[in-house]
Amino acid sequence: MTIPTHTAHRAPLPVLCLAALLFLACPALAAESSVVGTGKPSQDVPNVQAAVDKGGLVTLRGNFNFGTDGRVRITKNVRIKGEADSVGEPVTTITGGYWTFYAPLPVKGAPPASKGPIISIRDIRFDGARCTPLHFPHAGGLDVRGCTVIDVIPQPMDIHWSGGDSLSFQAGIVVGNRIDHPKEPLKRAVTGTVRIENNRFLMENNRPDETAGFGVLADWTWGAEITIAQNTIHRASRNGIELLDNVLSDKGKGSIAVKGNRITTDEEGIPYPHVYGPNGIVAGWYFDTSGGADFSRNSRMAITGNRIEGRGENSTGLLLYTNDAVVTCNDVVMGGGRGARGIVQTGSRGFFANNRIRGQASYALYCYPFEALTATANNFAWTEVGDFTGFKGQVLLGGTLNVLVGAAPSVIDKGRGNRHVDVAPCTLPEVDPEGDAWEPVE
Repeated sequence: MTIPTHTAHRAPLPVLCLAALLFLACPALAAESSVVGTGKPSQDVPNVQAAVDKGGLVTLRGNFNFGTDGRVRITKNVRIKGEADSVGEPVTTITGGYWTFYAPLPVKGAPPASKGPIISIRDIRFDGARCTPLHFPHAGGLDVRGCTVIDVIPQPMDIHWSGGDSLSFQAGIVVGNRIDHPKEPLKRAVTGTVRIENNRFLMENNRPDETAGFGVLADWTWGAEITIAQNTIHRASRNGIELLDNVLSDKGKGSIAVKGNRITTDEEGIPYPHVYGPNGIVAGWYFDTSGGADFSRNSRMAITGNRIEGRGENSTGLLLYTNDAVVTCNDVVMGGGRGARGIVQTGSRGFFANNRIRGQASYALYCYPFEALTATANNFAWTEVGDFTGFKGQVLLGGTLNVLVGAAPSVIDKGRGNRHVDVAPCTLPEVDPEGDAWEPVE
């Protein structure tokens, strides 16, 4: 750059110092990389890894082959983006891989000393990965959108169950350290904002009765603000969406929102860790149910506008292990299983309104204590059960001081102090305070 020689005055020294400080304070321009798939694992995996190691924006174009064991490790802030067609379908494809995109813990089995990388993955089709193509035990923020996951190959895990010493596992996406370090949750492993939106997880497998299959599995996060929205999840053999034991941070930060998802379970499911499954949405605290009743640990959740089809003999549409949940406007369709249930609430102080349960099952609505969760003081308002046939009944209320509002022809009360108030939904009349409808009051 040429500096003009006719400048009459030099900048004062303080101005020059300030400019230098601002220059030093500005971060380097984020890296931008573009990688084109070759279809050869020996080239595709190292090419993508090299681009991801630079951080910044990585654009993937074409078809990539990660082979049987290909894996890209994510340790820096990065945005990985494929290409989509005119209707939003991803045209960038990654075939194969084992934990295809993986954000490892800095020290395996130890709580990380600092927050993990902030990761964004968009518009990629993952086909034929082993176990899961998206695995994030360590992240300081995560955004996964517009992706399609198909033909995930289940892999054995060293978990003893009634069927043997190993458990076959598959998932569309795993958030948290439950699979990477299943012994215990690790503080600060996954934190920050987590958004999983507008993806398709097609989870069909050949042995659903022996496979723990999940669409979205997000367990053991710490202070995370989680949103799972507008995803399609098809034929997971355990849980379509699982959100368990997600703890608030020391400062009380953390939340869970599950909204607008479309979930269809498989007809069969693995009876692990219990016989009730395959299920639509399972949320709350299961590994340590005391967390669901602990205001300082329990990350409050809102579950709204989801459509769930439970096809299994023992399926549950919504299975909740938590206090203070808000559950509204969900449409649950049950496929006739005699051990199946539409909505199950084990926690307390939940607010349930305008949910619809259709089809056939044991019960449409089932409120009952479980371990540390006491099923107390829940409000169930205007649950539509007109198109539901219950093999045992429509509503079962256990626990204490629960209130059921609205029509429910078949209610079984096995608790204490529960009430059923048959009040129809109301609509307030239109009122125009400036119009002639208001008569003077003498």
